[in-house]
Amino acid sequence: MLNKYENLIKLYYKKQNIEEEYIKRIENPSTFITDLKINPIKRGNKILDKEYNLFYVNLLEHTLLQQEIFENSNKILSLSDPNEFPIIAIEEIVNKILSNELYKTNKIEGIESSKSQIYSSLKENGKSNKKENKLDGIIKKYQDIMENNFEDTQHIDNLSIFRKIYDEMFEDFEKSGNYKLDGKYFRKDTVKVINGLGKTIHIGINGEEAIEKNMENLIKFMNREDIPFLVKASISHFFFEYIHPFYDGNGRFGRYLLSLYLARKLDILTAFSLSYSISKNLDNYYKSFVEVEDVNNYGEITFFVENILKTIKSGQEEIINLLNDSIMKLDHSTEIFEEITKDLSEKEKVILFVYLQNYLFNDFEEITNAELSYIIGDLTQQTINKYTQELEKKGYLVKIKQRPLTYTLSEKITNRL
Repeated sequence: MLNKYENLIKLYYKKQNIEEEYIKRIENPSTFITDLKINPIKRGNKILDKEYNLFYVNLLEHTLLQQEIFENSNKILSLSDPNEFPIIAIEEIVNKILSNELYKTNKIEGIESSKSQIYSSLKENGKSNKKENKLDGIIKKYQDIMENNFEDTQHIDNLSIFRKIYDEMFEDFEKSGNYKLDGKYFRKDTVKVINGLGKTIHIGINGEEAIEKNMENLIKFMNREDIPFLVKASISHFFFEYIHPFYDGNGRFGRYLLSLYLARKLDILTAFSLSYSISKNLDNYYKSFVEVEDVNNYGEITFFVENILKTIKSGQEEIINLLNDSIMKLDHSTEIFEEITKDLSEKEKVILFVYLQNYLFNDFEEITNAELSYIIGDLTQQTINKYTQELEKKGYLVKIKQRPLTYTLSEKITNRL
């Protein structure tokens, strides 16, 4: 049986010679030594006269984890295929997953929001129907991912792109507080990360020039092609958060970048499960950051990568379970629906099936007749109004709002589902 691969911090506390072990690890042919440098931390203080290159040891279990992630992504793509899943159902499932992801990425940072508020903003194409919604910028960036709009983020090759993304994400936050930036691209002053006990757990790189230099190094690393993309994305995520180039919003920005990468390389639902999965194991997520910077860790990032890979895989498993449950729910409901509506015309069945999908998968709002006309496509709203009025008379629909005209399924159907 092979000896368990342990991090150097554990070996230090076991009184082992960690310098000797460190040399073995960096000389291992399977080790990848990056050009990304960090100043380690000892007892909460950054050691400025000591630098470590981040290095990663390619473990067999990490190769297997990556293989499982690829397989899970293929499962997700198959399960969510619009040719297999009714379009309204899959759209609402995606919106639900994205609303949850946005809610979680804000909650991790202590930003108050509600899933219904986020959902409404998504439905309005990133423009909330409220007078002010500071989350609209963040929502719009994730919506670009959902719509495969990578025009401005396909290739990040200069510092101005980071600033552009930041301004777009936090344009309404920048009007006040810590979101205002005083440097050309990033912050000028110092920034610390404080935990719930008031203890400093991270100090961002100090000085505008040093921040820019390290961000340029990050760009070079992000564009390398000699390292597996999931490993590269994980290391990039760490180093961005290590630099902490902004006064506020670093966590949400970093998770957005990682989600963006996962969407481009895998699928959007994997990307939209990241913050949810992180939030379930938040202590381990933060601990993995702290351990990389520990002076007795010598810059090893192997276990941080492992944590990110496991987080991605865990999020995918949640998505796969949700999709499988949704398919079972839809199949069961469709069978009952077909029996109940067997005496209706084909057009009436089409209209009611849209209501069925919305009932099953939309937790936030009912479909208006105007929306129904758009969804059906070949019927005017006036014609839709006649159909819904007739379906109400037959007992299949119940009017719940006059303006805008809105119906929902009656208990004649819902009590059977």
